[in-house]
Formats: sequence, C-alpha cells, structure tokens
Amino acid sequence: MSSQSAEKIASIIELSCADPRITPEKFLGLEFAEAAIIRNAGGRARPALPSLLALDTLGNTGTIVVIHHTDCGMSHYSESEFQDRSKTKHPEIDLHGEEFGAIVEPEKTVKQDVEYLRSFESWGKADVEIVGLVLDTFSGILKRVI
Repeated sequence: MSSQSAEKIASIIELSCADPRITPEKFLGLEFAEAAIIRNAGGRARPALPSLLALDTLGNTGTIVVIHHTDCGMSHYSESEFQDRSKTKHPEIDLHGEEFGAIVEPEKTVKQDVEYLRSFESWGKADVEIVGLVLDTFSGILKRVI
C-alpha cells in the first residue's frame, strides 16, 4: 500500500465508461495513484457527481477529465428504450425519473457533461480544469473535444 496522501492521489480525477474495453490507466499512460478513476455506464457526469464531490472533498482537485468513447453500449438504445427495457426486466425498481444517460454522439455528450460540470461556479473559483475527450474504441486514438 502506498503512503501517498489523498491530496496527491485526487489531484486528477478521470471519469469514464465502465466498458471493460476501456482502461483509462493504460490509454492515458497513468502511473499508480496518479489519478482517481470513476467509472459508470457511459462515463456520464450527473450520476458521478456525488463521487466527484467526495474525491474533491478528500483531496485537492486540479483537473477533471471526462472521457466518452465510440461504440459505447450506452449508444445502442435511446433513453426511452433504456427506460422501457429496464422497467420490463426490473419492474420492482423505480428510478424516480432518473435518466440512464444514453449516448447518441460521444462528441456531443462529452461536451454536455463538461458544460454541466463547468456550470458549478465552485469548480471555476478553485481553478479546476475540466476537459472532455473522446476515445475511438477501435483505433485507440484519443481526441480532445472540449
């Protein structure tokens, strides 16, 4: 176990998809404990907000990197299709209107997520850089979008 402090570990927070083909440590060339990694379906910002805030509270965030990718499973259905399929498969679970975060175009949704996070003035006041990248799942090319 490393003796590095939480402040050092959480200076970079990376948010990406839980797709097992996507390994941010590898494609970003990260060293051990260089970044805190948050992964969820689609790498969406809204459902990750509590984790982002917790990590920022524990450390000293300097950069948040949001990464979406091509051929994401969250692009295979529309939001309404996710809702309908989920209700059919899990009728006892009520998400109370929460969205799944379907991704139609990764360039568009990564911009939306970065703009959502930037809309909170506290990030700007703390000089937190928030950037959005898109990874081409097949070529491995990573492109900065915003």
